[in-house]
Amino acid sequence: MTTVFDTTAYELPHPGDALDALCAEDPTFVPVNTSLLLPIDLNIDTFNDLVVHYFCGPKVQGLYLDTPTPDAIVAFKNNGDKTFSIANNEVFDAESIKLSGSTRKVVKADFNGDGYSDILYALNREDGRAQGCDNCAASNEAPQKIILSDGDGTYTVADLGFNEWTHAVDAVQMPSGNYDAVISGFRNDTVTGFRYIDGSMQEVSDYANPGGPTNRFGASTMRFFPELTPAAGSMLAVSDSGDCSIQVNLSSFSKASGAWSFVDKTNFNCRSIPNAYEQYTNEITDLPLVTIDGQDYTGGGFGNEESCTLELTPGDAPVAVVQFSAQPIEGNYVEGTVYKQSDLPVQNRLNVYEVSDTELMLKTGVVVNEKIDALYRIDACRDINNDGYDDVVLVQNSGGGGEQTNTRAKPIVYLNDQANHLVRLDLTGIPEIDPSEDYEAHGFLADMDGDGIEDLVYFRARRGYMSGTALDTNQKNFIRIYWGLKNLQP
Repeated sequence: MTTVFDTTAYELPHPGDALDALCAEDPTFVPVNTSLLLPIDLNIDTFNDLVVHYFCGPKVQGLYLDTPTPDAIVAFKNNGDKTFSIANNEVFDAESIKLSGSTRKVVKADFNGDGYSDILYALNREDGRAQGCDNCAASNEAPQKIILSDGDGTYTVADLGFNEWTHAVDAVQMPSGNYDAVISGFRNDTVTGFRYIDGSMQEVSDYANPGGPTNRFGASTMRFFPELTPAAGSMLAVSDSGDCSIQVNLSSFSKASGAWSFVDKTNFNCRSIPNAYEQYTNEITDLPLVTIDGQDYTGGGFGNEESCTLELTPGDAPVAVVQFSAQPIEGNYVEGTVYKQSDLPVQNRLNVYEVSDTELMLKTGVVVNEKIDALYRIDACRDINNDGYDDVVLVQNSGGGGEQTNTRAKPIVYLNDQANHLVRLDLTGIPEIDPSEDYEAHGFLADMDGDGIEDLVYFRARRGYMSGTALDTNQKNFIRIYWGLKNLQP
């Protein structure tokens, strides 16, 4: 792997005051969070630009707040010569762009049909403020917005007219080739769909009341399949079912009847054991419990977090790949035992599902040499080495609360072995962030110079603390690119 990427990196320009003054509550103590980095060709010049969202949490975590999350959008323009420049004025006609929330997920698609990709974020104010008190749920809502192309390489932020505590967004391909925007969160009774009609995004009811365990698409993750038959549009979807306290069951939906309707769901024996779970706060609560492939799992706030679709073999029906996060119980649940949340490890695994308009089925044995002890999110489900087969790239993160891990983390890559398996690739020898740099840096793959070869991108998630009261004096939330020299191979 020592010859796959260049050994020296290009570092993107730092946004300066746009970040240094962002956490105005206390810039010396509150770090800027680098949330989501989106490679996107803003001006259709065949080169990926980079749009990055940053936000700040409160100085004191866990308190009730009713104020917007301090945040900033920064557009980095690809100059076509392996350099980038900050281009907010050029792209947005403004130096400062804010969404007034933090971001959970992002999807790009041509929502307004002008040939340019648009941007839809899952927006909330889940920035470290309280969540469980009276009015706290409402305070975690954010105004929902979409970033639409003007058709000439410039973009406008449009308000969608409602608030939500959003965790899931997706683009749904229509028979026309355009895309609907679908937004799902924890506060509203159903998901909200929007379609570009007569020059603006207008709410549509196509995605409301599909039936199923909770008569809605899930709030944690939601994925619509790509068009399989020309001019048919998206016809299949999956989401967390919402009928289990740790969001582990998955539901499938079909549009074969002409309207979105529930088809099937997994049955992982979701149950609750009274007074058998001791939380971090030492409070004794009920133990949520499920069984997947013979293993018992529990955990508060876990479940199906991320999802994507891919073809294991070109031309075959796509499968759904779903990140499932929970706490396994070694030896499985024993009656009468009280399990401590702090004593149980957290595991992340990829579950693969076959999905049709009649059933949903867990497909085992697909992911080989899986790394289950890392925190991550799904970043890409596509062919990353030009062999015609879809692969998977995961971006690791360091978690939150307590002692953080993965402070310098390479991406996790699963290459398709062309035999219906996704095999974890040994990335020993690729460039890494030097241990002398005390950064929370994480990597992903993207073709940033237009040569058809994936490049390695590292970003600093946030500034670390030099002591209990002061941040690292180096304020740079850096972004570095190690240019790809050849395709990744097993």
